[in-house]
Amino acid sequence: MDFVLFLITVFALIISLIREILKRGQDSVGVVVWKYFSYYTILSNLLVLIWFAALTFWPQLSVGRFAQNPNVATAITFYIVTVGIANYLIYGWLNLSLFERISDLLVHAVTPVITLSYWLFFVEKTQLQYSTLGYWLIFPLTYAAYTMSHGKWTQFYPYEFTNVQALGLNKVLLNALALSISLLIGGAFFIFIGKTLGRF
Repeated sequence: MDFVLFLITVFALIISLIREILKRGQDSVGVVVWKYFSYYTILSNLLVLIWFAALTFWPQLSVGRFAQNPNVATAITFYIVTVGIANYLIYGWLNLSLFERISDLLVHAVTPVITLSYWLFFVEKTQLQYSTLGYWLIFPLTYAAYTMSHGKWTQFYPYEFTNVQALGLNKVLLNALALSISLLIGGAFFIFIGKTLGRF
């Protein structure tokens, strides 16, 4: 099962990358690849890929045991599920070509669904701890800081809410605060659901 999910995630990322290369315009392939991995959606999918890889290929090593930790598994699942939900809440059902639609569904719907399904059926949830929630913010806040810092020099902001030049630093910091609070509340609810399911 772990290997199948690993392959699906690899396929999703490859198809999505091909889509970006095909529509690159004046950008070089190198720039396209850098921009591609500047999106939170893609990094979340990559995190899922690394998680499934650790479970598949190195279950006995420290990285594999770390991946098996229920709190780690739940955090990664939360990241990718929120990616899917936020995408369709914000952008809705865009008018895309068939290939673009497939690539969009793979990273915004397929990967979140298979990850959530794995979490529901194969992750031990009775050991989930609310005290780990603070650690869950490391990934999204590090991403936000990286995006704001490189945006100053590259003029490229994958998401408008991190655009310091357009919104100003104070507005972006308020966005980061609102995001952090939302993630903490959503994460706490996610853990609550997990602990509740773990009783059955």
